[in-house]
Amino acid sequence: MKKLGVVDNISYDGSILIRTDFAPDRGAQVLDKKKIPIGRVTKVFGPVRKPFVAVRPSQKPVLSLIGSEVYIEEGKHAGKKPEKNRGS
Repeated sequence: MKKLGVVDNISYDGSILIRTDFAPDRGAQVLDKKKIPIGRVTKVFGPVRKPFVAVRPSQKPVLSLIGSEVYIEEGKHAGKKPEKNRGS
């Protein structure tokens, strides 16, 4: 497991906002410290050096997640389909 970052906030639509040091792949599964799935990455936005990651939770998020560390599995960034070559 690789540390993704710390949960910064939970948005009004239920997305979990995480501050991180790198941009993970869309669709990557996010886990808590007990390796329990929290949800999947839906969007990466903000500054390049310290971006935010929006995660669509698999269940209703609890406020106790704020401030906790979250992780992704290394090498298993499922959900991203290979892009087709559009030609040159």
